[in-house]
Order: sequence, then structure tokens, then C-alpha cells
Amino acid sequence: ILLECYVLPFLMHRKFGDVTWHQLMSGISMPWSRNFYTLLAALVMACLAPYAVVEYLNRRYVDAVEREMASFFKGLAEGVRAGMPLIKALEMAARAASGPLGREMRAVVARVEMGSSLEEALAKLLEKVDVPSLRRAATLITVAYESGGRVADVLDAAAEMYGMIRSYEDEKRASIAPYAWTVYISLAVFLFVSTIVLVGFVEQLQRLRIPALLASPIPPQLFKAIFFISSFIEAAFGGLVVGKMRGGTIKAGLLHSVILMGLVTLYFNLLDLYIEPLLRGVFQLFSS
Repeated sequence: ILLECYVLPFLMHRKFGDVTWHQLMSGISMPWSRNFYTLLAALVMACLAPYAVVEYLNRRYVDAVEREMASFFKGLAEGVRAGMPLIKALEMAARAASGPLGREMRAVVARVEMGSSLEEALAKLLEKVDVPSLRRAATLITVAYESGGRVADVLDAAAEMYGMIRSYEDEKRASIAPYAWTVYISLAVFLFVSTIVLVGFVEQLQRLRIPALLASPIPPQLFKAIFFISSFIEAAFGGLVVGKMRGGTIKAGLLHSVILMGLVTLYFNLLDLYIEPLLRGVFQLFSS
């Protein structure tokens, strides 16, 4: 519907009356229309946003599971040390855990009570939440259940291991967080410099029209289109960089990309409506 009602009519010059075309180089022209660029940006963000939100929620779920690992194995070891069978200790530890790991382990216990083996029940869990930490935990529980022996000591060691891994992950995220914020700050600096160049330099030269400096007039709308596209691309890739730094995968940065692209689109709308007229008045005041 959007393509039929807006994009195609725009390409046929029947919509968006504020569109102006400006020659970038010989034979190549660029359009500028705040409404059209806003529509294109909204289409891109609408395509990426559902996947970005789902990826963000999945990562939050996995992170919550991993945060509970140490306390879960500690409770499991205490149950075994108290004389409970491993399945009973697993049930008690699952009830004590209030987060998603507790719910998943209660489902594992329920499958075992319905006749499935522990290995089959854990395999069903891994089909739903297949992450390396949970896969290691499932292997450890299965081996402890089948082999017997000093199970409590093994579970205590697992609890200590998961606690150390969690501490390392938290420390790494805390140390990387300032570097991730530099992406947001660099985009803000780029937008600020673009605005100053556009209003304080390009428009002033356009107004002066000095023949010695300008072989042909410089259309500010051309620079505005270039700045919009450049900042939009920077926002998209900058968000992916943030995801790689903080989450370890590019997919984790999709939500950051959508947020940054939304901020860029909002800023250029505010620039066209409010910021540019205000700065133009300030420059005229100082030049008079």
C-alpha cells in the first residue's frame, strides 16, 4: 500500500509537492523532500524493528537464564548433599529459582514425571533454548545422574564455574559500555557539525553568491540530502557496532540501529521545522 500510494507516485512526480531535484554531478541528480525521506526511513525501521525487538527479547531471556546458573547449581548441590535423589533435588532447585531457568527446569521435571528420561527432557529444553551455557549444564546434569559418585562436589564446582563466568561477563560489559556510548556521541557530533556547515556555511555562501568562490550556486537542499543519507547510514552501521561490542553479535545491535535511525529521522524533521529557522535568525543577528 505504501509503495503504491506514495513511493511509486513520487518516482512519477505526482506526490510530495515539496520535492526538489538537485544535480550532484553530470547526469546524476538527488532529490530532497523531508516527507519522502521520512517515509523511506520509516519503511526501513518498520522492516527492521520486529526482528530487532524479537532478538532483544531473546537475548534478555538467555541472559536471565545464564544469570541464574550459579545459584541454581548451588541449590542443586545442597539438595544432593542433604540426601535427596538428583531428580528430587532438581525439582527443589527449580522451585527455588524464580526466573526463566526455574520455569524451564520445572518443565524438565514434569516431563520426567510423565515418563520421559532425564536426557530426553533436557534435549527438549535445548530445542527451545539452545545456548552453550545451558548445553553444558544439561550435559553435566545428565552425566551426574548416570554416573553417581561425588555428585555434590561436581555440582558445587559447576556453581563456582558459572559464578566466575557471570562475573567475567558483567565486568566485560561494564568496561565496554563507555566505548559503546561513543557511537551515540559520534553520531550527535556528526549531526551538530552537519547543521553548522549547512546553516552557517552553505546557506551563507548561497546568499552571498560570490563569483570568485562559486562557479555555480550551491543548493542547501543537496547538502541536506547528503547529510541525511550519510547520518542514516552511520546510524545503521553504528548500531551494529554497538551490538558487536556489547552483545558479541551483530544481530544484538539491530535495536540500537533502529533507535539511532529514528533519532536521525526525528532530528532532520526538527531541523527543517524549527532548528534551521532558529539558527538562521541567530546568524543573521550576528551578521547585521
